[in-house]
Amino acid sequence: FCWQRQNMRVSISAVGDTIVFKFFQPHVDTRLEGYILGYGSSMFSKQFIQLPEDGQPYETEIDAEPKYLIAVQSKNPEEPKKKCAGKVDLEKPLNIVIGSVTQSSVLLSWGTLMISPFMDTVLDDCFDEGYFTVRYREKEPSNTWNYQTCPSTSTVIDNLKPDALYEFAVRADTDTNSGVWSPAVIHNTAGMSHYKSSIFRFDTVDNSSVFSSHPLSEVDATGKKRFVAPHVIYRTDKRPEEPCSVTRSLSFFPDEEVGNLNVTGPPKSPPSNLTVVTVEGCPSFIILDWDKTDNETTEYEVVSSTKGPHGEKVSIQTTNQTHTTVQNLTPESSYEFKVTPKNELGSGPASEPVTFSTESADPRVSQIQTGKNAIWSSFPFKADSYSECNGQQFIKRTWYRKFVGIQLCNSLRYKIYLSDALNGKFYSIGDQTGYGEDHCQFVDSFLDGRTGGPLSPNQLPPRKGFYRAMRQEPVKFGEIGGNSMINYVAWYECGIPIPGKW
Repeated sequence: FCWQRQNMRVSISAVGDTIVFKFFQPHVDTRLEGYILGYGSSMFSKQFIQLPEDGQPYETEIDAEPKYLIAVQSKNPEEPKKKCAGKVDLEKPLNIVIGSVTQSSVLLSWGTLMISPFMDTVLDDCFDEGYFTVRYREKEPSNTWNYQTCPSTSTVIDNLKPDALYEFAVRADTDTNSGVWSPAVIHNTAGMSHYKSSIFRFDTVDNSSVFSSHPLSEVDATGKKRFVAPHVIYRTDKRPEEPCSVTRSLSFFPDEEVGNLNVTGPPKSPPSNLTVVTVEGCPSFIILDWDKTDNETTEYEVVSSTKGPHGEKVSIQTTNQTHTTVQNLTPESSYEFKVTPKNELGSGPASEPVTFSTESADPRVSQIQTGKNAIWSSFPFKADSYSECNGQQFIKRTWYRKFVGIQLCNSLRYKIYLSDALNGKFYSIGDQTGYGEDHCQFVDSFLDGRTGGPLSPNQLPPRKGFYRAMRQEPVKFGEIGGNSMINYVAWYECGIPIPGKW
C-alpha cells in the first residue's frame, strides 16, 4: 500500500473459504476508490470492486485464493475535479504500449500521452461518453480481426497463442462516430517453454507429443504423489491456468466408423491394452482407451468401481467406440476399471481390470461451494435458446442474489444462465470486455474459463440478458448481442465439474 499524507486501515479476515476485506476511511470526507489488480495466480484478471463514495466503511467478500495484489487510493475532497475541456479528437490516432502478463495474455495501455505500460494512461483530451475498441489478430496466417471493447484506457487480452506474433490497434468510439485506428503494434507473446520452466520442477519440455507415461510433476497441487503405472498415460500440455476440458481431451481420440456386422456368436476375445489416459491437474475425469477385440463385437460395457465409506460404488456405461470418458470422479480416490465386449448374441470375456488413483483437487477450484452451503439442485427451467448444450439442468442460489442455471454438455462443459426468479426465465450472460471468461465466477470457479463461439456482437442475434464488464462487478439487464457491442457465448468450461446427465 502506498499512501499520500493520510493513513488508511484495512481489516483482512478469513472465514471458511472466503476472505473479507474491510476498508476504513482516514477521514469522514475522504472518498474511497479501489479495485482488485490480481486474483490468485492470475496477475491481471478482469475483476472489479466498486468502493463507496458516501464516507462509509466498506466490506466486501472475495473468493479465497493464495495471493492478492490490492490497490486502494485515498482522494482529498478539496481537490478540484477536472473539467472536461473538449472531446477526444477522433481523427487523432492513439498510442499503444504492450506488456506480456503470461505466455497467453498481454496488457494493452493507450492514450495521447503515455506514462507507463502498467500505470494509468493520461489523455490530453476528455472522453466523457464513449468507449475504446481494440482489434488484434495473429500476424501470420490469420487475416481475421478479433475485437474487444473497453471503457477505460487499458485492458488485458487473453487466450492468445504462446510464442506467436500478434498485431494490435485501438480506436476511440462514440455512439455516433468511430475514431481512427492507431498504428499497428506487433508484439510477440511469451514462449511456452520459458513460461513452464519458470513455474514447475523441471528445465526442459519435450514437445514431440502431448502424452507421456510420466507426469511433468511427480506431485499434484497439494504435494501428493501422482499415480504412475505402465497402463497410465498422462496428457501434459494443459497450462496451469487453463480449465480442465473433457471435449478437448476427446479431440485426441477420433471416433471410428461403425458398420453393420454379421455376428455368429458372442465375442471371443477380451479387449487388450486397456489404458487410463488422464490430464495432469484434472482429477474429475479420465479417458479409457483399448484395442479392438474382434469382428464379433458391436459394443463395449465399461464398469467403474470405487470403495468409499458407504461401500462400493459401481457405474456402468456402454459405447461402440474403443475409448470412453469416465467423469465425475472423486479426488484422492482409488478406482478399478474393466471392459467387456458385447453383441446381440451375448457377452465376451472381460479385460483384465486396471486400477487408478485420482490426484488432489486444485485448491483454487474446490468442490466445496463458496462458503454459502449452496448446492446444485436438478431443476428444469425455461432458458434462453442460445446454447450448444442440451443435457440435464441444475440451479443454485448464490450470493449474487440471483439464481444461476446450468445446462450440461458434459460434466465440465455447460451453458450458464442467470434469473431473478426460480420460476422465471433464465437469460444468457453478456460480456462487455471479453467473451465471458470471467463468468465462471457464477459457478464458484477462480479460473478465467474457456468459452465457445467467439463471434463479434453484430453476428449474434440481439436478445435480452444480463451483462457486465469485469469479475465481481454487479450485473445489469438489457440488450446483448446485435448492435449492443456485448458478447455472449454458447458454452463455458470453468474447471468445476457438475454431476448429471448429458
